Amino acid sequence: MLHAINRELIRLLGQKITSKPNPEQETDLNHLLAENGVPEFVWNSLNLNCTAARTNLTPPLLDEPRQVTIIGGCGKMGSFFANSVTQYGHYVNSLSRKNWSDAPQLLGQADLVLIAVPIEDTVTVIEKASQYLNASTVLADLTSIKTPIVKAMLEHHSGPVLGLHPMFGPGVGSLMAQNVIVCPGRNLEACQWLLYLMENSGAKLSICTSEEHDRMMANIQAIRHFMTFSLGVFLAQEGIDLAQTLNFASPLYRLQLDLVSRLFAQDCGLSFKLMLASPEHQAAIARLEKTIAHLASAIATKDQTTLEQAFEQSNSFFKADANRALCESNYLIDSLSIFLAAQEKIMTKSPMIQELSVAKLI
Repeated sequence: MLHAINRELIRLLGQKITSKPNPEQETDLNHLLAENGVPEFVWNSLNLNCTAARTNLTPPLLDEPRQVTIIGGCGKMGSFFANSVTQYGHYVNSLSRKNWSDAPQLLGQADLVLIAVPIEDTVTVIEKASQYLNASTVLADLTSIKTPIVKAMLEHHSGPVLGLHPMFGPGVGSLMAQNVIVCPGRNLEACQWLLYLMENSGAKLSICTSEEHDRMMANIQAIRHFMTFSLGVFLAQEGIDLAQTLNFASPLYRLQLDLVSRLFAQDCGLSFKLMLASPEHQAAIARLEKTIAHLASAIATKDQTTLEQAFEQSNSFFKADANRALCESNYLIDSLSIFLAAQEKIMTKSPMIQELSVAKLI
């Protein structure tokens, strides 16, 4: 019975996703939801996911499939972009140390060479790969530092150059609603097909210079990683029982703890590289240290006036962004509550069912 219901639901969901939305038909459904025992949050979540799915439909095949070689294509981010490009009908080859003997062929025939290797190896790879590239080949990278990398690509390759920085990890399901920073190097027109591919997959592209990118990353990446890293180190030093704190936790505490634990579950090298990537990053962290010391001093001396002044100044700064922040954070809190409720239900089942069900949820 349940199997048949699932099959029918999938069929109807397919129709809903591909149908043009009609707001007039979406109103006054509360009574129908109540009659059928469907909670409103289930319906709202369904509608939201269907709306998002419309931006991630099967991409069109191109008339002229291109040859793409990804250096580091077997890594996590390289594999992610390999899958994304393949969905559009392009041919993807992966190049690494193991098959570098194939470099003359795989690089020489490529319309796009995408470098997806660790930051510290990128310039060396550019130097080694450029000798095999045709003048028409697009050379692009995925590193989180742009100025020295784009400069190296321009110096060693005479053709189109494009700096890319995906602002997400390889664990995301797709490019949908993900930010990708685009730093043009040379002949952006020749790179339009790649930008179209990402944008058509739902990515949000932001174009800026390499210098603008690196200045922005000092705040977006270096500061965030430092704050998260510092909080994690502090909690570990305090010897806090994390599992016990969750019994007392607010949703926001739980989300923050998730972000801290997530950082320490990943490769430590990435955080260190982002924090130490440039003098600008180190300077930004030093300024943050002064701010924290100033506020901590005010708390130590019970200087409420200083704290109130700091709050009022910051309140004015964040005021214009308040509605967006509240909307998004409220959604995250609601979504987390739904996930935890479902997970708690799963935990009451047998160990085997529990293991299978959690895997499906994740």
